Amino acid sequence: IYPYEMLMVTNRGRVKLPPGVDRTRLERHLSPEDFLRVFEMPPEEFSKLALWKRNELKKKAFLF
Repeated sequence: IYPYEMLMVTNRGRVKLPPGVDRTRLERHLSPEDFLRVFEMPPEEFSKLALWKRNELKKKAFLF
């Protein structure tokens, strides 16, 4: 689990990700509190969304 700020993707790129972080599943490395704050829903609800919707939310949260 890492702070949201360490996982964000910006236009300027990103400093190296922490070791062991899955680049394609950045949201899985958020704390439950950060996840709720960023996506405004619990991880269980997020995982039930269609892939395109999850990707859109991840893009808006700079986690794509």
